[in-house]
Amino acid sequence: MFNEFLLNLPYLSSINTLRSLEMKCSLKTKIIIAIAFALCGCGGSGERGEVPEGQRQELKGLQKSQYDNVFLAPLKERSVAQGAQLFTRLSPKTTGIDFQNTIDITEPLKRLYHSGFVCGGVALGDFNGDNRLDIFLVSGPGENKLYMQREDFRFEDMSSSAGIGDGDAWGAGVAAVDIENDGDLDLYICNYDSSNSLFINDGKGHFNESASRLGIDVVDASLVPTFCDFDKDGDLDLYVLTNRYYRKGGRPAKPPFQKAPNGGVTVSPEFQKFYGIKQKGPKSYDMDEIGRPDLLFRNDGGSFVDISKSAGIQKEAHGLSATWWDYDGDGLMDIYVANDFADPDNLFRNNGDGTFTDIITKVLNYTPWFSMGADAGDINNDGLLDFVALDMAATTHYKSKMSMGEMGAMRWVIEAAKPRQVMRNCLYLNQGNGLFSENASLSGVANSDWSWAAKLADYDNDGRVDLFVSNGMARDFNNSDITFTPQDQIGKSEWDHYENAPTKPEQNLAFRNLGGLQFSNVSKDWGLDHVGMSYASAHGDFDKDGDLDLLVVNLDEPVSIYRNDSNSGHSVLVTLRGSQSNRGCIGAFVEIVAGDLKHVRQLVPLSGYLSSNENVLHFGLGEADSIQSLKVRWPNGGVQEFSNLPVDRHIVIAETDASLPSYTREEQDPMFVKHSGLRGIIHKEKVYEDFIHQPLLPHKMSQLGPGIAFADVDGNGTEDFFIGCARGQSGSIFLSDGKGGFKVEGNGQPFTEHVDSEDMGVLFFDADSDGDPDLYVSSGSYEYKKDDPLVRDRLYVNDGTGQFVSAPEGSLPKFTDNGSVVCGADFDRDGDLDLFVGGRVLSGEYPLSSTSRILINESVPGKSIRFAAASNDQVAAIANVGMVTSALWTEVNGDGWVDLMVTTEWGSVRVFLNDSGKLVEATKESGLANILGWWNSITGGDIDNDGDIDYAIGNSGQNTKYHASVKKPIRIYYGDYEGDGSKSIVEAKFEDGVLLPIRGKSCSTSAIPSLGEKFKTFHQFASSSLSDIYTPSRLKESSVFEANELSSGILINNGKGSFIFKALPSAAQNAPIFGLDFCDVNGDGNLDLYAVQNFSVTQFETPPYRGGLSQLMLGDGKGNFRALNATESGLIVSTDGRGLARTDLNGDGFPDFVVAVNNGELQAFTSAAEGPRLKKVNLKGMKGNPMAAGSRILFKSKDAKDRVRVEEIYQGGGYLSQSGNSIYIDPSFDSLIIFWPDGKKTEHSLSAEQYKYTFTQPE
Repeated sequence: MFNEFLLNLPYLSSINTLRSLEMKCSLKTKIIIAIAFALCGCGGSGERGEVPEGQRQELKGLQKSQYDNVFLAPLKERSVAQGAQLFTRLSPKTTGIDFQNTIDITEPLKRLYHSGFVCGGVALGDFNGDNRLDIFLVSGPGENKLYMQREDFRFEDMSSSAGIGDGDAWGAGVAAVDIENDGDLDLYICNYDSSNSLFINDGKGHFNESASRLGIDVVDASLVPTFCDFDKDGDLDLYVLTNRYYRKGGRPAKPPFQKAPNGGVTVSPEFQKFYGIKQKGPKSYDMDEIGRPDLLFRNDGGSFVDISKSAGIQKEAHGLSATWWDYDGDGLMDIYVANDFADPDNLFRNNGDGTFTDIITKVLNYTPWFSMGADAGDINNDGLLDFVALDMAATTHYKSKMSMGEMGAMRWVIEAAKPRQVMRNCLYLNQGNGLFSENASLSGVANSDWSWAAKLADYDNDGRVDLFVSNGMARDFNNSDITFTPQDQIGKSEWDHYENAPTKPEQNLAFRNLGGLQFSNVSKDWGLDHVGMSYASAHGDFDKDGDLDLLVVNLDEPVSIYRNDSNSGHSVLVTLRGSQSNRGCIGAFVEIVAGDLKHVRQLVPLSGYLSSNENVLHFGLGEADSIQSLKVRWPNGGVQEFSNLPVDRHIVIAETDASLPSYTREEQDPMFVKHSGLRGIIHKEKVYEDFIHQPLLPHKMSQLGPGIAFADVDGNGTEDFFIGCARGQSGSIFLSDGKGGFKVEGNGQPFTEHVDSEDMGVLFFDADSDGDPDLYVSSGSYEYKKDDPLVRDRLYVNDGTGQFVSAPEGSLPKFTDNGSVVCGADFDRDGDLDLFVGGRVLSGEYPLSSTSRILINESVPGKSIRFAAASNDQVAAIANVGMVTSALWTEVNGDGWVDLMVTTEWGSVRVFLNDSGKLVEATKESGLANILGWWNSITGGDIDNDGDIDYAIGNSGQNTKYHASVKKPIRIYYGDYEGDGSKSIVEAKFEDGVLLPIRGKSCSTSAIPSLGEKFKTFHQFASSSLSDIYTPSRLKESSVFEANELSSGILINNGKGSFIFKALPSAAQNAPIFGLDFCDVNGDGNLDLYAVQNFSVTQFETPPYRGGLSQLMLGDGKGNFRALNATESGLIVSTDGRGLARTDLNGDGFPDFVVAVNNGELQAFTSAAEGPRLKKVNLKGMKGNPMAAGSRILFKSKDAKDRVRVEEIYQGGGYLSQSGNSIYIDPSFDSLIIFWPDGKKTEHSLSAEQYKYTFTQPE
């Protein structure tokens, strides 16, 4: 039946007489359409069809394509831009639109100016069938307006004759949809505490109010409507987002409580729509204003049924936006609800049976706190819809410090929210199958001021989706110097407290998508840097020239209409016309491939905030000069694909009645799958309040573990493991059966003896030279006082069968430092393993470090176990290396002696070269002395196949509130700022060349009380530099540390121990990296890199660093890596990953991964790769070093003589962990040279038929 819709396609202007067409046409109409189709033809020539004179106007601008249901119209040629900016703001005199929303302090409902109802919405659409884009504007307390476009960007006010008057209702959001499926756009408007309005269009731009007739004359605190055919029955259903009722006169003088039947307290019935009792602390409850539950109406063939309760979408909240979005790609439309204040956002998953389930805590690690507008779009051209949700995070230091207020009172609410809420924008990157990472800070869009509308669209036609944000507010409601108590709210609304305050204009922002998850602020360059109070925003192509124009609704000034003057980049507009689906095809999904780049759009006109875009899909295509393929997923689930279509066209596609293939989500076989054999192993923290010691501590230091270590402890040829435990937990040895199963051996001894210690680094090594692995456990945590004996490290001795006992007293020195990593190597070549034990931090004195040590193995085989701290002459500068996080014994400079690399927080990666058993620092010579970061971890591998070891180093990443560079480093000061001998932490950053405090007035004055006397107001504090606040002399006397690089990256080795730093792909920078491992996971002969991420325990004002899911990156053998999404890799760790170990869990010869999680369940993954089978190489060393730690293996191939690979055997690496000592190598290598720990070498061949090898060190 698509034929009957031809008359309603864009560019068909003389169709008003046929607007009464319904799904079944009269015989006469069918004949007319049949003639029209016969005349325009259905061939594939793509030439314009000849039509009779009487039909030409009807089909003006349309061309045939090679497909029966695809029609083309050329886009208007773009004029050469007159100015340097992308957009030109047109004056009201030019456009004829002088509409504006104003603040009227005489308005009875003026209390709504404090709310999301402050400014009305906008809808774009062709309301009179003349093929021009018109504008409908909602005024809060004023009159709504309808403007018809008569010629490009020139409009006429047709409100008085259109029948869209809405009485005295305070209007908010509006949707323009074809609610009757008759081919024209109707209007549905949400009103505050008045009946919502539905204006049915007669096709000529005249409307009749019909909300009551259709059953959607809702009376509530209705903010915005959004339509979608969620049940795929061919008609549009309605979601009504509500906000909150604002009580006239504020809170009542008499508390509105009454006794509840259970003996408790409840709000009196007459006040329940305004107030509720909310939890404010662990045992604290109080009255608070509450939001309203949203509404969902199912369209049953033209009448609507309220199914809100049965559908499961009713939750009390202050809604600000609702966005239909198929988040998991299953073909069913889900909805994201952004809620203001402490109300959690909702992600309602469509169950396909008329019900929804809020699964937001399972999908997202955190959401914005004051969630505002939102939108969906594909920001990285991978064919998956990403999502942005706005907050109100300030863009300058001053504005940030003015809005932070007394944060301490909100701490419990912030930390208890599920999911956790953060005070910034969130940008969710779709990883497939309903998985998301979060990347707003990384991408440069986390802070955008008091933001309302988010609009994701390609504004410059370069093929990448950009972001526009509207900003401003009627008053500065976040001014922390304006305060009032609950008592002050009696008899006064929130607005009353601010009515005489100045307005809060902000600059609108435009962010250009640069690719690689990076956005650039181009507001000024694009001419979109207007400063005002801007709210609803909508885009559409007003002049049909193939670029998106923009309309922004302002408060106290006329709306802004921006003409897009782009003159580069190809584009297409796509209009869909449904027959089996809803007429406007809302919910359709379109994918275009052009220039080998994928572009996707979902047709959901209502997006951002209170605004409805043109119901036409726009695709910027950059330099692509043709469309390779265009695929439509119709709202009913049918799929059609077209190919070889031209660019710079308006493509009109009519849905056919033919049976189409049904959409099914494309499932991909991941490279790894979850291993069930290790479920139920849970690291459980005894939560400790680190900030008691240092209120200004940036993050907790008591949740840094655990590590994990693998080795064959019982001699059966399979690798067993030990995982570190938190204080209050007892460790265990897990013995492998070689088939993926593990069992706990023994009764818990001797580990129960140390249940009150906190494990950090763990290492299996042969301490007593008897040939089996013993266990060293490093201890430390901020919960122990300085010099607490509970932080002493521990050594457990293996009897060869996997049974362990505590080493005799005196085996280890009695040091009581908070430790971190432990790793082993025979650095003095005496045949046994010596240890590096890293010192982490002095309890209560962050950022000062505890002592690091080299422990020399002085054990006498069969007689005694003894380790002694090396002398300063032997290991100079090791003791004070800094806050050590990880370390690696590795050969750096190719001289055959194993060297030491150490990562530190607030410092560099330190390099110590081994000069025949003496460690000499060479950090400066290596080129690393000035690359200062928050380094967490290190591992080594020959990533460029050049025969030397390069290194991956984990850092905090680029997705935090901290941003550092050489020119703008971040600093931390530790000194006495009270003059009483006590010391405090001060964090600092640079802004416009001025050094400023990172922390705000509230927390700073709580920690350093004298500042409260010095700075009486937030304005004074926010206006002061660091030296103004703390004085130059105090700062000069402080200990100072700096960071200028926060990216995780690669150190490319030149073979002589000098390095070039290269950041890892952006996808790996969305969270701190801890565990790291190089391994060829796909058998292509190149080393790949797996990293585990996340750190949740920041101080409560700082958003948790938890944007990652862990990251697998495939190497190209040239030092470059390509990040896989989580669906491709199958490696999904959304919790706080710490230790990472590689092993062969199920004995299939492929490498698997085990991840130790802080305060969570152990995660294990087995390889499901279908690549070539790898060769597995093991080395067997001498007693004292049976795993041959420190060996180097050089792999060669006769067929590729210029290609080599060097591998090293590590005993400890990554982060606090130890992998098994097997090397996995692709089968193209056919020989190897082993450089053993004692300096000797042996050569061996590798046969094509054999896959497992064990080489023994010669006597």
